[in-house]
Amino acid sequence: MEVKIVKTKDFYDTMCLWWDGHGFPRVNPSILPENTFVCYNNGKPTYSTCFYNTDSYLCWIGWQIVDPEATKEDKKGGLRSISLAIETYAKSAGYEVVFTTTPHEGIKKTLTSIGYSVKDSGVDHLIKEI
Repeated sequence: MEVKIVKTKDFYDTMCLWWDGHGFPRVNPSILPENTFVCYNNGKPTYSTCFYNTDSYLCWIGWQIVDPEATKEDKKGGLRSISLAIETYAKSAGYEVVFTTTPHEGIKKTLTSIGYSVKDSGVDHLIKEI
């Protein structure tokens, strides 16, 4: 597995294909961050996670998505690899906390296995376009 930081705008079309493949609504590119981490398995993108920089010691990751056509074997270890690469990058950038949310048990299981802890449950995300 290889993890690269790419410009979100350059990877957005692939993200849309993946969201479509999962039946998930496309995220408006205007609310996505500049950078996205992409995990490649044998040169093929398999996972992506957006990385939001902040002006505090907390960075936020979101919109974790996997190629819906990837096989179980292609996906194996990808989420762990991308998450550890994000952690390494975040530490080097001076962040002390990585924050994310997810309703997906598989993501929770992987992240808790590498040291993340669940701090909240039953939370609704409220968004207002202004």
